[in-house]
Amino acid sequence: MTRDEVLHAVQQAQPVRQCKLTGMDFSRCDLSATLFERCDFTQARLQGADLTDAQFIGCTFAHADLSGCIASGVLFFECRLERVAMSDTALRNAAWMKCEVKGLALVRCTLDFVNLADCRLDQVLFDESRLDKLTLASCRTGKLGFARSQLTRTVLLECDLRQADFRDAAFDTVVMTKSVLAGLSFAGRTLNNVQFIGADLSGCDFSQARLNHVNFQQAQAPGIVLAGAQATGALFVDANIEQGRFEHAHLRQALFCGSRAAMGRFDGADLYQSNWTGAKLKQASLRDCELTYADFSHADLDGADLRGSTLYRTKLHQASDRQAQFSDRARALESDPELLTAERWQPSIDPA
Repeated sequence: MTRDEVLHAVQQAQPVRQCKLTGMDFSRCDLSATLFERCDFTQARLQGADLTDAQFIGCTFAHADLSGCIASGVLFFECRLERVAMSDTALRNAAWMKCEVKGLALVRCTLDFVNLADCRLDQVLFDESRLDKLTLASCRTGKLGFARSQLTRTVLLECDLRQADFRDAAFDTVVMTKSVLAGLSFAGRTLNNVQFIGADLSGCDFSQARLNHVNFQQAQAPGIVLAGAQATGALFVDANIEQGRFEHAHLRQALFCGSRAAMGRFDGADLYQSNWTGAKLKQASLRDCELTYADFSHADLDGADLRGSTLYRTKLHQASDRQAQFSDRARALESDPELLTAERWQPSIDPA
């Protein structure tokens, strides 16, 4: 088909199938609400084109330019995109499904309710973009760029983000459940309402960061660094934070229930009213900490060092403390006999 034949088909609301559109210029053309199936857009120019509600099924975009296009409701399904420019574009209610993407520039874009699912993504750039309700789900990912972007109500689910660039990105209500971020640095950053549930955060650096309502539940985070971080009320329930560094962190009312924190360093941390029920703290260093009203019930403190820490009304109910070192234990609350009796109570069984 020629360019004019394609535009005529669009005007007649006819699908465009199995057409070679290589190098054609559709700049500022109206291609809205059109089905393109197995078409080749290699080196095509679609700058400023209206792609509203267009559907691209099994199409190829190589070295194509879609910069500044109108892309509300656009769908890419089983498409191949290679070195595609789509900068300065507003995308709303758009989706990439089962696509193979190797080079896609979504720089300085506004994305609102955009989904990428079951895609192979490499060298995809969201730099300097506003990402609201963006979802990446079950995608195989390589290099991703989020530098200086704003992530709001965004979901990065089960993605390998080890090669992602989050420099100077802003996070507000972001879910990274079961994603891999091992070795990344968020030092000095502000993260609001971020969920790292079940994520791999091995060796991640959050030193001096401001972490507001951040959830590390069940995260695999050995060697994590939160030195000097502001993380009041953070959740580390059932997380692996062994050998983590939390020196001088502000962790008031943080929950560490069931966490594994062996050989962790918390020296000088503010752990006022924190909860460590059932936590594993073997050989952990908690020197000079604020532990007033903290709860270590059933925790493993064997070999832990709590010298210099304030233990006013700190609960040590049934805590294991072999070879642990204290300097303020007299003000702590030891095992509660009545509570222990209640914990050990079993309902009587009537043999009849």
